Amino acid sequence: MIHLIKPSINIDFLGKSKPFVVASTIAALLSIVALFTKGLNYGIDFTGGAEVQVKVPATWDTSKIRTVLESGGLGEASVVQIGEPQDHEFLLKLQRPAEKLSLVSAELEDVFKKNAEAKTFEIVRVDVVGPQAGANLRSSAVLSIFYAAIGILIYIAIRFDFKYAPGVVRALLVDVIITLGIWVMLQKEFNLTVLAGLLTLAGYSCNDTIVIYDRIRDYSKTHSDWTIEQAINRSINQNLGRTFLTVICTLFVVVSIWLLGGPVLSDFGLTLLIGMAISVFSTIFVANPMVLYMEKRRLAKLKAPVAGVR
Repeated sequence: MIHLIKPSINIDFLGKSKPFVVASTIAALLSIVALFTKGLNYGIDFTGGAEVQVKVPATWDTSKIRTVLESGGLGEASVVQIGEPQDHEFLLKLQRPAEKLSLVSAELEDVFKKNAEAKTFEIVRVDVVGPQAGANLRSSAVLSIFYAAIGILIYIAIRFDFKYAPGVVRALLVDVIITLGIWVMLQKEFNLTVLAGLLTLAGYSCNDTIVIYDRIRDYSKTHSDWTIEQAINRSINQNLGRTFLTVICTLFVVVSIWLLGGPVLSDFGLTLLIGMAISVFSTIFVANPMVLYMEKRRLAKLKAPVAGVR
């Protein structure tokens, strides 16, 4: 059998985890600061606006479309080419006042008529999201991630032991928060596709951690003479090959989505790509040290003298 990493490898991951724990904590805190100061670049899914798919004359490109829209008083818009180049189809995202959202189709029709012949363009689809609906989606996005974390916390506590649950949730939150922080710095549009990527990341983040936790629990039962540090380090080392194989195989799919998925799926792929890179480190260097901390805390409570007993 060919092994990507030899099963006999023995690296002291817990001994090397402190810098990673500190770095991830600082990165998460900076990401939270960035979220509250610079803020996410919300798309129309969360702010309200109109998303329009149009077919334009063959000679038009994105700069020409932006010029036409600005000349018609529609302001700046996000313009992305979709489909095959020969289709000349573009996706326009327009920020409009709530009272004018219902008029977007008619306004675009008038603007295009002034700059092109009637049969050379077509408004294929118009989707409108009101400001109130966008605000509701923002709060739902936060709650969905919160409920996912709570659900995973309960599952791990029941499936394994409560001492394992905080490590999984901490690693999950680190992955999601730092990914959001990077999204803020990139100032890429945050929309429902990116939110779907974050929720997918929350599930992926737990995958390898749970396998390692299962091994830690088994070693704790079968090797009662081992310390918890030995059980954790051995479990991580034995799962290294599986961890990297999982990451490599998943990367093939995620990179393909990012590069070939087009404007609709590329942000989803990029979200997962960033989150997966963070998850590799958080699984090993954030989730497992938390188990050690919880176990030491439990043992300290057992050794502490009971009040009133001498």
